[in-house]
Amino acid sequence: MKPPDDAFAPNGASETAPIEIPSVEAQETDAAVKTDASAQPEASSQPAEPSVAMVPAGAFPAPSHTLRVPVPAIRPYPFTTPALVPRARVEAQPSASAPEEDAFAGLTALGPVPHERKARDYALVLQSMSIWHVIRRSNAGWVLLVRDADYPKASGAIDRYEEENRDWPPRPVRERPRHAASPLTPLLFLTLIAFFLVTGPVAAESHWFAQGTAVTQQVLGSQPWRAVTALTLHADGNHVLGNAISGTVFASAVHRRFGAGGSALAILASGILGNVGNALWHRSLGDPWHGSIGASTAVFGAIGLLAATQVVVNFGVREKDRAKKQPRSWTDIAGPLVGGLALLGALGSGGPTTDLGAHLFGFLAGVGIGAVVAWPQRGHSLSLDAGSQRVGHTVAIGSGAPSWWIQTVLGGVAAAIVVVAWELALRH
Repeated sequence: MKPPDDAFAPNGASETAPIEIPSVEAQETDAAVKTDASAQPEASSQPAEPSVAMVPAGAFPAPSHTLRVPVPAIRPYPFTTPALVPRARVEAQPSASAPEEDAFAGLTALGPVPHERKARDYALVLQSMSIWHVIRRSNAGWVLLVRDADYPKASGAIDRYEEENRDWPPRPVRERPRHAASPLTPLLFLTLIAFFLVTGPVAAESHWFAQGTAVTQQVLGSQPWRAVTALTLHADGNHVLGNAISGTVFASAVHRRFGAGGSALAILASGILGNVGNALWHRSLGDPWHGSIGASTAVFGAIGLLAATQVVVNFGVREKDRAKKQPRSWTDIAGPLVGGLALLGALGSGGPTTDLGAHLFGFLAGVGIGAVVAWPQRGHSLSLDAGSQRVGHTVAIGSGAPSWWIQTVLGGVAAAIVVVAWELALRH
């Protein structure tokens, strides 16, 4: 409320003295100014007007400074820069008098895509081409807003990006062994240890060694069963223990691919062919009475089986690349075979009595048998990786559930070969 013009004038004065409203500091320093109570007019029957102190002009000193009234800071309207992922902004509420405008006028949406990461990848593509863009989330997914004039260029860039990265990152490829692990393989090699307790070491010169050693002239002559019986004979405890440990490791891996019966028959066949090949090699060298014993020929046959089946697995992985006409890498073939030869050199070439020829021919026999058996059964299929939730490729040798009766028949055939061979050896 504004006071009347004569509120600060003396009674009866025709003129008001102009004064300035002092600051708070000036009012506190001028504590000596007092009002005269007797100068007030007597009360009348009229309603009393507000009492105002009569102060002569110039009684207050001029203020030394003006009052500063704090003004709230005005937040500027937020704007969006063409950053990779701009912050979500709070849209200003339009005033009642201002007409409403379309917030997305002049912009076109690219998308939607279901995942924010994909939208960020698209944003990187647009940023590399200096195309203004902004990411927004809609009810249908993530979209990128670009200017109408930039839409053809932006959409073309994203299409090229998708074409170049259609199979990136590559789908995970895993082998799916058809057969579960089984204790039958360790039990097989424990049987070798038990048989060594029956035959004794070679130094005992028992009839087992006389009848079962793979002698070149006899293996290639009238006693071919010696190629089988020699696999069950060992020179001493270290010999049989080393073969039992290494054989359990490699034969267990073969077992996962071929099954219990199939792996037993394949490993036994590799050892037999390895002994026959070794006999042929020594006869060509003019050594018809070379003798060989030990299951190590079959153990390296198992390594050859693993190498060959790994090559088949690698080819199964590459089957999906035929449509793209992508050449197979030489490492798909050479890698497993070089690895097998490295194991042959590390494990099968030590000691003066080591029969390196038997190890080498056992390995080669395993490679041949593995390729012949596994190649017709190669195949791959799609599967869902539970860890990454991505669709990947599953490679396996064979298809469908394994048949237990087939494995039983194959295992029985392997056992019958060994029993019949010893039967013939002891009767001869």
